[in-house]
Amino acid sequence: MSQVSIDLLRTFFELAQLKSYTACSKKLNLSQPAISNRIKRLEDAVQFPLFIDRNPHLGLTDEAQQLYEITQRIVDELGKIDRLVEGTTFARSRIGVLPAIEFFFGPEMIWKLDTPGTGPKLEIVTDSEDNLLRKVALGQIEIAVVCSRLGEPEHSIFSKHCKLSWICGPQFDESTLADNAEVPVVIWRGNVSRGPSADEILESSNRAHRVVFETSSLTSYFDAIRRGYGVGFTVDSFLRTNRNPYSVKVLESHLPELGQIDFHVVCNPHSPAGVRKLASQLASVFEEA
Repeated sequence: MSQVSIDLLRTFFELAQLKSYTACSKKLNLSQPAISNRIKRLEDAVQFPLFIDRNPHLGLTDEAQQLYEITQRIVDELGKIDRLVEGTTFARSRIGVLPAIEFFFGPEMIWKLDTPGTGPKLEIVTDSEDNLLRKVALGQIEIAVVCSRLGEPEHSIFSKHCKLSWICGPQFDESTLADNAEVPVVIWRGNVSRGPSADEILESSNRAHRVVFETSSLTSYFDAIRRGYGVGFTVDSFLRTNRNPYSVKVLESHLPELGQIDFHVVCNPHSPAGVRKLASQLASVFEEA
């Protein structure tokens, strides 16, 4: 029984209540395979099946019913501890985000939070992906919101795949890029997610190009693209009308595929319940993106 952890019991408890892997996955911010894996590990530890015919819709086995009643008491007591800790130590929450995420999603992130003035003090800091993940690990910030092209970071409670697209200004003539013509490129060198830049992508594709504008300012980056200096790239989710004040457009052809990038909300699993709730609220911004 030493193999039975709180995480396994909590997953079993939620699945027994919800009777659905999909609903349980959404509530716990875990993938369905992760839920299935936890249930199997718990069954291996207790040495009896948890659900009739392995199907949560059919209910609990007799042994599992006893385990459920014990787990319910444990969950109730853990809730009391969470509320105690939340009330005594959750006085401030520090949220770290990439500059591009703050630029495009800042208002929506704030809108999703609880009523202003009723919760803890909030601090939002911007930094690079590597630094934000390091700060979460060191406890210097409670939550990090990052984009990554290099896999899922540790302690990610939410992830979403998003397409990357080449962009240009509304008056840019896409035909000038035909027949492998040289590509004028606008580069942003600010604090970004890990992964190749536009000129590096074109270089790896053996596509002729020249950097015509380079900046560490996001505002200047999009303004240069809007004015027709050259092309750049961004995340499709950034291009919705309410997030696209520069009215840049997507380039549909002539350039190599960029692939995708993943949004992640990262939160230390040992954080107080209030911090985890805040992380889930922020995750809902990107779930709808």
